[in-house]
Amino acid sequence: MTRPLLELNNLRFAWPKQPVLLDIDHFALAPGERLFLKGPSGSGKTTLLGLLGGVHLPQEGEVTLLGQSLNALSARQRDRFRAEHSGYIFQMFNLLPYLSVQDNVLLPCRFSQQRKQRAEQRHGSLSAAATHLLQGLGLTDPALLNRPATTLSIGQQQRVAAARALIGTPELVIADEPTSALDADSREAFIQLLFAECAEAGSSLLFVSHDTALAPLFDRSLALPELNRAASAEVN
Repeated sequence: MTRPLLELNNLRFAWPKQPVLLDIDHFALAPGERLFLKGPSGSGKTTLLGLLGGVHLPQEGEVTLLGQSLNALSARQRDRFRAEHSGYIFQMFNLLPYLSVQDNVLLPCRFSQQRKQRAEQRHGSLSAAATHLLQGLGLTDPALLNRPATTLSIGQQQRVAAARALIGTPELVIADEPTSALDADSREAFIQLLFAECAEAGSSLLFVSHDTALAPLFDRSLALPELNRAASAEVN
């Protein structure tokens, strides 16, 4: 059997002086899998993403990415490991307003030599890698490359954020409510473009959203409250 790309085992997490928020027996994401993770506000989705990236550590249990236990790494090592192997599409995009579109896309390559080398090997240069991703995501006008990212429309900024997450072919791409500002037709078109780029890069996709209408587009759909024993105990 293929080893999971990402795995959680016996994970428990609580914020200081708060009840247990996450209590997950087991979770696994396969290489190349496209998973839709849904859950209401307050169910712990954002906290879970922080644990998957090693921003937080659980009080109990283990998070493993590519066979590496994040628990065994120092904070600095976790930051580096996250930069090298994970790409994030944030709900509010988190583009840097003083950087151009191209420089925003290339930002992960400043923090990860591995992703920089992958991008250069695959496309010949970093600028070619950025152009390839942006064109694949529907931004075909070369004049956009040198414009400040925040001068673009919301839909265009969303695509820039996706290109930034995908640059250097990270093994794991996490998207946190990235389509919340788009209408239904734009949401589905964006997801199909994202699927195509993840498939070309061989990346696994963990897509977090409360919009259950999108779930049938994915390989698998999972509800966080069903996975989380803490939520189940709260309901009971």
